[in-house]
Amino acid sequence: MVKNSVHIKNIGELLSLPYLANDIRTRINSLVLDCNLVERQLSAPVFLNAATIILVLSGTAQLNINYRSYFIQANTAVLLSASHLFHFRDCSPDFSGLCLLVSKEFMDEMDSTDMIYRRIRYGVKLYNTPMVGLNEEDSILIRDRMLAVGKVIGQPGHLYYKEVILNSLFAFYLDFSNIIDRKEEFKGEGNLNRYESVIKAFIELLVRHYRKEHKVEFYATKLNLSAHYLTLIVKRITGQSVCDFIFEMLFSEARNLLKHSPLSIQEITAELHFSDQSAFGKFFKRKSGFSPIDYRKKQS
Repeated sequence: MVKNSVHIKNIGELLSLPYLANDIRTRINSLVLDCNLVERQLSAPVFLNAATIILVLSGTAQLNINYRSYFIQANTAVLLSASHLFHFRDCSPDFSGLCLLVSKEFMDEMDSTDMIYRRIRYGVKLYNTPMVGLNEEDSILIRDRMLAVGKVIGQPGHLYYKEVILNSLFAFYLDFSNIIDRKEEFKGEGNLNRYESVIKAFIELLVRHYRKEHKVEFYATKLNLSAHYLTLIVKRITGQSVCDFIFEMLFSEARNLLKHSPLSIQEITAELHFSDQSAFGKFFKRKSGFSPIDYRKKQS
């Protein structure tokens, strides 16, 4: 049992950043970890409202995640979601690492639907044991990718600031996905429990059918489950609802089509199987704050 009180923080609160409207650094940031910083900022149990990627460069520590303790050392990568409660303890004096923090709002800017699928897929694989031992070559690659993201975050005067951050983040996730997908312990389904197998099957169905099928009942029926039970499993394992996943995929594809395709709003409505243009417009504005027409103008 953890005696400390549990904190829920966003990136700005964790890093004590001054509030600035539209400051990207409150949605994505990086920091270099050492024993002193860990003891000040991450020694009490915390939920971070962000994806948290940690690469240990030297030293050792105990990392408590969802009330389980893990030993971490150099060349260990840790991937945490907003539904992981974690804190550090017993850091060695020579402990150091890199930490990348990415809010869901900024993650949504990576408008590749395939990229979302990759994040979700290895997020499921790593949920119960959210760490990966890396060989020296892979560790150096991930270190360099994380440093590259941190470098561009530190260049707010760049004329294409958000774009260069997104590109460097995209490269990081592709390399991380490549490492995960090549690891034997993450191949097949022998390491998945019943819940995780359901999540994996749901995501595979979702990637094939999300454009046409927007209702939980469709996916539940395909999996021979009740809609209620599927919803419980998905929420328990990922911290998100089935609808969250469906809408994230739809919103990603809608942004992609508005940005990069010549299709009219009416044609995009049909492509994504919304009942009519008004329903699509309401959905898109609720997610983005813009109407589809205004969003397209903003991107041109």
